[in-house]
Amino acid sequence: MQSQNIFYIDEVILRKIETEFDLIEKKSWYSLYQNKDDKSFWRFDEWDKYQVQIFVKLESIENWSEYNDKDLRINLLKEHRGLSQEKCKWQNCHKKALNNLVFCELHAYTEMGIRK
Repeated sequence: MQSQNIFYIDEVILRKIETEFDLIEKKSWYSLYQNKDDKSFWRFDEWDKYQVQIFVKLESIENWSEYNDKDLRINLLKEHRGLSQEKCKWQNCHKKALNNLVFCELHAYTEMGIRK
């Protein structure tokens, strides 16, 4: 399940970050954290009123601020919303639409700009 490597920021996640992680570096719109127990590295999106904040586990700290987490974000959107029984309305798409939406996770994210 993807959601173990990526989370929407909420009060629970903020408390976990505060108690279980050390801030390593800030760069651009991100902060790099390291888990105190397993030493894994995570990237935290700095607050922006036009974006949803994400906390994502990194595969490596090499170029950490440029890590492409788009696929993880799309999967998180799918897990968060869930799938309906309806087919996506995007032309030639055969995937199921997200709950309470007429588009699949890919088209909702890439074409409509839906993040949560």
